[in-house]
Amino acid sequence: MPFLAMGSDGTPSPPGVDVVETDPSAPAGLEHLTPRQIEVLRLVARGMTNNEIAEALFLSRRTVHAHLRSIFHKLGVGHRSAATRYAIQHGLL
Repeated sequence: MPFLAMGSDGTPSPPGVDVVETDPSAPAGLEHLTPRQIEVLRLVARGMTNNEIAEALFLSRRTVHAHLRSIFHKLGVGHRSAATRYAIQHGLL
């Protein structure tokens, strides 16, 4: 049986989705993101659409969109490609 990462509520994460714990030594900007926002950012950086992210994380598309707006604001970026660049530069992939 494959290992499943466990979320903070004790439920298993979907396959291919890593659970992220907050790390005080995380790169600049990441300390302002919630673990769920980091999950969403990683999936965006992997090229997933909002619909695919919603399905993978069992969220509504509207919730994914809200996470992305918050991520963009916290990182000071304006679009997905800039967020993807940020994720790559900060070792999230």
